[in-house]
Amino acid sequence: MSTPDEVLWKKDPHTAAKHLVYRSYLNAWFPILLQSVYSSKGVTYAEGFSGPGEYEDGSPGSPVIALRAALGCVSPPRPGREGRFLLLEDDQGRVDHLRNVLFRELGTLDKAALAARGLVVDPQKGNCRDDLVPLLEKHRVWNKPLLLILDTWGSAVDFEILAKTAKSKAAEVIVTMQPSQFWRFASDPRHYGDRVFGPVMWREVQAQPKGAKAKYIKSQYRRVLNEAGFQYVLDFELADERSNLLYLVYGTNSEKGVEKMKDAIWRVDPYQGIGYRDPRDPNQETLPIRPMPQLGPLRRLLLEHLAGLPGRSASLDELRRFTLLKTIFRPGQTLNAVRMLLKEENVTIPPQVGRVVGSTQITHAGSMALF
Repeated sequence: MSTPDEVLWKKDPHTAAKHLVYRSYLNAWFPILLQSVYSSKGVTYAEGFSGPGEYEDGSPGSPVIALRAALGCVSPPRPGREGRFLLLEDDQGRVDHLRNVLFRELGTLDKAALAARGLVVDPQKGNCRDDLVPLLEKHRVWNKPLLLILDTWGSAVDFEILAKTAKSKAAEVIVTMQPSQFWRFASDPRHYGDRVFGPVMWREVQAQPKGAKAKYIKSQYRRVLNEAGFQYVLDFELADERSNLLYLVYGTNSEKGVEKMKDAIWRVDPYQGIGYRDPRDPNQETLPIRPMPQLGPLRRLLLEHLAGLPGRSASLDELRRFTLLKTIFRPGQTLNAVRMLLKEENVTIPPQVGRVVGSTQITHAGSMALF
């Protein structure tokens, strides 16, 4: 995925679907935090690659999507509960265009006028690697609610940026990356992958079979966010009809954040031509974007999880927690998946159990059919 040369460019289907997820999540994120015990600290939305603020067709970019979500929520920013929007972009032409878009959206970029509305809006020219952390430090965002969007052109970002962010209480991050930008160049000792993966080994991808290289890089990149300090990592892919993929990784130290991101993923409006894919699914099935997803991948993942447990058994509540933290699905979808597995005789429950409840033990029946 190459960086475009133009100030504005066409919005591709992956970007459109990604923005649906961002909008859905931000519509929950802003009102929760602006009404929380943290509200007096304000909230910060920051981007390391903000772009020009809109696309060729005039549709909004992620900075505008974020602004509208904050200003339109039930508890919008105000003095004493400010919303900070820190936007870094490396191309001067795009920075200038972004400022014009923001002016059009807000009616002013005057700092005092924005402060009277509880807003800090700071679009800056700069390189993510060198200038993002200083920008965040300038606005004293550490240990305050922070959502950092690192929507790269597939190259991800330096490990040190993630580690610095993860140390900050109530910080979350979303990173996009392209595994092919790493496995294709793993033999090059000058490749920047060492900065991206930090302490996590990645060059061993060279020894992986060709069909397993992308999966290996994705599994290692999940470890990168854990090593950086994010306790919970949620990752998924946006796949088009030709199986072109955009890989998104979300890191947080809040279980509630994971729940809200899951809700956001499945709350978006149906989108034709793009679907979700769980990177862990053995069959790599692409799921249409709709509120009631197909549960084949979840059933496979539950079976695989049970097969690796002592006694090949877990309670329904334990499987719900696995679904929350280790799959793209929501915990509430676990019971229906288990019911399907019971009907297919892939799992069993104790014979005296009348119905499946949270404490019910679910046991792998021995088959590993990949339906």
